[in-house]
Amino acid sequence: MKKIYYGLMLLLSGMFMITASCSDDDEDSGDKAAPGQISNVRFVPNYGGGYFLYDIPDDPDFLYVRADYTVDSGEKISKTSSTYTDTLFIEGFGQVKEYEVKLYSVDRNGNVSVPVVETITPMEANTNMVASTLKIRPGFSALIAEWTNELKQTVDVYVRLSDGEAVAEKVLSSNSKDGFFLVENLQNKDYTVSTYVKDQYGNVSGVQDCGTLKPLADAPLSKSSWTFLANQKLYGNRWNYDIDPNPDNQQPYDEYLEAFTKDSLRNAPPAAYEGRIEKFWDDVTYKMSPENYNIFNTGEWGYPYSYFIDLGRTVRGSRVRYWQRLSDKYGNENVQTFQLYISDDKDPTDGITDWEFVGTYKIIKPADSYEADQEAIAGHEFILYPKETKYTKPFRYLRFKAIKGFSERMVSVGSEITLYGLEGE
Repeated sequence: MKKIYYGLMLLLSGMFMITASCSDDDEDSGDKAAPGQISNVRFVPNYGGGYFLYDIPDDPDFLYVRADYTVDSGEKISKTSSTYTDTLFIEGFGQVKEYEVKLYSVDRNGNVSVPVVETITPMEANTNMVASTLKIRPGFSALIAEWTNELKQTVDVYVRLSDGEAVAEKVLSSNSKDGFFLVENLQNKDYTVSTYVKDQYGNVSGVQDCGTLKPLADAPLSKSSWTFLANQKLYGNRWNYDIDPNPDNQQPYDEYLEAFTKDSLRNAPPAAYEGRIEKFWDDVTYKMSPENYNIFNTGEWGYPYSYFIDLGRTVRGSRVRYWQRLSDKYGNENVQTFQLYISDDKDPTDGITDWEFVGTYKIIKPADSYEADQEAIAGHEFILYPKETKYTKPFRYLRFKAIKGFSERMVSVGSEITLYGLEGE
């Protein structure tokens, strides 16, 4: 019995030694060798930075290149390339002067090479370039800021304004190439305006004096006189009432049938399911708790389609605000793209003609989910003529034409529409 016990102890001891030996071998098996340096390094300057081109080392476990440098604020910055590229971008410099950049090769085991030290001179800061393109113009109850950011780097655009009594400053952070910023809820009076641009590295452009600007006046237009412009009224004496006693089966006289299509002078069904067209302008938007189903609904009509509205008096338009059905916002049966047309036909006897195209407007979902929710609740606002600040011509009749939905569904819905502008001629 003692011999068996002694033999078992020897066997276990041997197994422990083998296990320990294997463990030690595993710890020592990692590659500790630093990768080779990159070579043939070239630098191409750009605004506030630039990019390096290089040849990667002949190491099978090479992973990427890292650039370490310090910007004017004293902040230390690291930028890395992707694994399969020979280009490394750097940014954040605020002056046209020499800066030192250290370039390291890094392998898959985290080993780092001896740095290649480069002295570079970037072009002027990107904040200065953005600021040089920044323009401010009057909007409707607002000021409009527009700029170009060719590098699409994140910048903060500041608009400072004073009415002689108080000073306010608005800021928008953006990395869009074509920037657009509304300073809203302003009065129809003079404001002294200046602007500047800042980036995440602490670089700040000079302050630009934009002079004195005065927003144009506008306000939400009352919808109490709005009515649905049914097909019969849309065509006037060109409508054939005698073809069928049922109004749903009537149509224009034969010589006017060519225009009686979904893509032209014809209304989509005014009521379907829980929706009816009068809900489109009743000053009640869609609510979720409790759900009020305050929408129009075309039924299985498809795109494009139109609804024609008689405003009941003459107005001039400036902006439009549109609300989706919130239960499936940015999707399902909601409209994504629509157009507006206007007419001020003074004699509707032969139908409403002389329609003028105003613009095409597309609902774009913000990337931030909270912002997307808030915008859908507040309504999506569009300037009727976004490239210039002007009112429409005087008009009485409005055509809402839906071009495309968020999905391929044939059914289409919407909650509310509001026009902004001025009353009368």
